[in-house]
Amino acid sequence: MTFAIDPGLVAAAYERPVYRDDRHDVRVRDVIALLQAAGMRVFVVGGAPRDWLLGLPGIDIDLCVDASVDEALRRLRHAYPDIDGVRMHNQRFGVLRWGDEASGGVEINILRSCEDIRNGDMWSTAFAPHGDLIEDARMRDFSVNAFYYDCRDQALLDPLGCGGDDVRARALRLIADRRVLDSGYRITFRILQFLGRGYAATDNVRAYLDERADRDIQGMGARIHTWVSNHFPSDDARRAEFRRSLYAHARQPASHAVLDKHFPRSMSMDGSPPAAADGFRRAFRAGLRDAEGHLLGGTEVLHLVPHRGRLFASLSYKLNDYRPGDPDTGAQIAVLDRADGDWRLARGYERVHWRATLESVTFSEDGQGRRLAAPVALLLAAPSDSRGHVYVDSYDDDSGQWTRAHLGSGSGAGSTRSFFVHRDTATGQERVFAGTAPTGIFSGVYDPGVPGRIRWDDTAELSGRTRRPMSFARCNGQLYVSIKPDIYRRIDGPAPRWEKVYTIGLPLVVPSSGFRGLTTVPDPAGRGEVLLAALEGDLCRVVRIDPNDGYRETLELDVIDFLERHWGARPTYAVAAYDDFTPVPDPRGGAPRLLCGLGATYSTQLDTHPADAWVGDAWYLVRDPDGARYTLGRVDDPDAPAVADLVAARSFAASPFASGLWYVGGYDPNAKRCRQTAWVFSVSTETLLAERTR
Repeated sequence: MTFAIDPGLVAAAYERPVYRDDRHDVRVRDVIALLQAAGMRVFVVGGAPRDWLLGLPGIDIDLCVDASVDEALRRLRHAYPDIDGVRMHNQRFGVLRWGDEASGGVEINILRSCEDIRNGDMWSTAFAPHGDLIEDARMRDFSVNAFYYDCRDQALLDPLGCGGDDVRARALRLIADRRVLDSGYRITFRILQFLGRGYAATDNVRAYLDERADRDIQGMGARIHTWVSNHFPSDDARRAEFRRSLYAHARQPASHAVLDKHFPRSMSMDGSPPAAADGFRRAFRAGLRDAEGHLLGGTEVLHLVPHRGRLFASLSYKLNDYRPGDPDTGAQIAVLDRADGDWRLARGYERVHWRATLESVTFSEDGQGRRLAAPVALLLAAPSDSRGHVYVDSYDDDSGQWTRAHLGSGSGAGSTRSFFVHRDTATGQERVFAGTAPTGIFSGVYDPGVPGRIRWDDTAELSGRTRRPMSFARCNGQLYVSIKPDIYRRIDGPAPRWEKVYTIGLPLVVPSSGFRGLTTVPDPAGRGEVLLAALEGDLCRVVRIDPNDGYRETLELDVIDFLERHWGARPTYAVAAYDDFTPVPDPRGGAPRLLCGLGATYSTQLDTHPADAWVGDAWYLVRDPDGARYTLGRVDDPDAPAVADLVAARSFAASPFASGLWYVGGYDPNAKRCRQTAWVFSVSTETLLAERTR
């Protein structure tokens, strides 16, 4: 494939000086003419042809020839016998830099082939000159660097046929042969360098960073400082950004140790004191390994749960893009023991369990109504199951072991979506509830004498519903649950039952889960409490439902209209309150404000869950205590890796380690395969509540 370029740009590049003294003025054109006269095919390669294609002058002029560089040097010495212009000569690799230091000289390379690589090591291989441009292109890193300007035919060539499109799209695509990638450690550094210039990573670049960033960082070792100094000699801002990107992709403790050695984290890249740590700070990136070597992956963080002084995270593998060599694992529960510690695996599931609901429930009395000496907190995990089984696993904090309870089985996939503790208003008994599908709502009581310490009922209190019980809430002492398209109230007593009290009156598109994040807020009219619920879908909204007024609905926020006002474009579908509304104390005093995650898309395909056009930022809603005002919050990645969107803030959790600190976790695959996209950030309360706009 050939491209038309401005011949004036080529002519200007040909006039670049290579060597100058009081008797000589050697230009690029002179070197090209000399090599062509010797019968060599000469090409200008690399960045200069790419810049010409964009209408820019080429900065560095590098040449390739189909002969040995020894022959090129012989010709140069014959033409200029009194010039000692050799600045670098590597016969084994076939590269020569010739000229004077002030002018910069010109680099001459042979056309190589990866077929020459021996023993898996490119750098110890003695390359022979070749004449195939495709073979040489496979030795290069990116498609945007694999252009060849044929000096004889005056034509710009793209031998692989993808470079032109990638230049126009500013897309970064790896083209190097695997043998080239295996021979060095620079590719991660080159990728981040180009991403910092505004290129967008293609899938194979993202995959490379996922698989090999730690390898490259550790392999570069002491050479990192020299590499960064050579490529960012005077631009402190770009060096600082590059350093942040390196840390963002370093997932293993050994990689952080390498980076810390060469870039002390107590100082910025330019030696100035670090900025105040009042923004979002990454606390977890999927793909790291714990101290035991377990890979902590996941496509989304479903829940963050503080529990007995530690922070637990449910890592979902929904729509995970498994690759050769990946562990055959499903959902995982990870735990952080201290703020400055490392995450470790607390529970790993098989692939049939692709996600797990996680909750900490607290009991103050046992199933016999006897008051406990101190409240008991239990961590419960409920894995989904592709075979239709419904399980609840209970964690023993002392032994680190999990005990499984089987609640039931049904047709289709089994899952538990929600947990809640409620005291029966008629019997006074304290019970834990599990909202499962397809088996229904189960309840149990605390019993220290049974495995797992919860004695679950044998049968469900509410069954026959195919949709998931999305969320529980207690309002004016009564227990409610949302199951699309309805809300049910529990009639407490020795023989409890559930009655339907409300049905969504709006038409619901197929992918909508109905009401999410059911919770309770004070009635603005001062009559006790009302329910607050977020409706998912093309009519996404937050409403109040008043049990004291016949379950009358009041629109509190039309989310679609709200986002259109703030973003300037109208989403077609949105999700609010993925799992719950989270109360956050206001540092200024007064009642807590409520946070809920937010996802939105501009897709027109609403017959199934939309897979395209989702907003890439992790936005969330902040509700004032009276519901009269909502603002937008956003998770800002300080490392700005530029290779992956955050998409959705799903879970908010107060830090168990320090007051005034919060953790936020999320992502949402949204019907598309993805890999190692789960994330967690920490942030101060003030920053978490700060208003943001697009």
